[in-house]
Amino acid sequence: MVDCVKREATRPSTPPSEVETLYSELSNDSDARTVVAPDLISKYEMNFWYHGISGNPPKLLWRSDFETNPFPIPTPGTNFLKIPTKAVHGVFKTPLNDVWDDTVAPRILASLKAQGLKYSAVQMARFSTVEDGKDETRGPIVVWIAVRPNSTNAGAVRDATPDILRILADVQLTDVVVEWYEASVVRLVDPPRVSVEDNTDPSSSASITRSRPT
Repeated sequence: MVDCVKREATRPSTPPSEVETLYSELSNDSDARTVVAPDLISKYEMNFWYHGISGNPPKLLWRSDFETNPFPIPTPGTNFLKIPTKAVHGVFKTPLNDVWDDTVAPRILASLKAQGLKYSAVQMARFSTVEDGKDETRGPIVVWIAVRPNSTNAGAVRDATPDILRILADVQLTDVVVEWYEASVVRLVDPPRVSVEDNTDPSSSASITRSRPT
């Protein structure tokens, strides 16, 4: 019995995952916790806004509620397991569903084209968040836009956001958030747990792929 205890005590610990290592680096870097030009959001928020939706979640470029919905930045030393985690959900039976295919989605795609933005996917989504010791909360409906990697920047998508909000306001939808991220799209036979569906083509299904967070 004593020998078993000794072996258990000396067993090598599991090395931290890539995301845990990144969390440790960013949470202890004062520059990563604030907005540093040319970025419009902090590196921490950029990398952890979508924490939990997959093993390799996309990076946030910009969101329309940045000013009104601040992202909580943990204090240095906060345990990785205590940071909020998200899950992504579909959107069904809402006023946006009623006007998405025929009105809103075509106008958004036309707006993206007019502004020279190359998109990978445009879809409706909703995110739930679980924080340590708290009940799950469900966020607002999101127009979730993926742009092709290295094709644009945060400033360009921020400047394109008001036009999309106007499109939504034209159909009396003022409580929808617009979020932008960078991703390429690859068709799969068996879609992964987190997928991006281009709602302009209901038969298409695609996965998020991206490089390691920076």
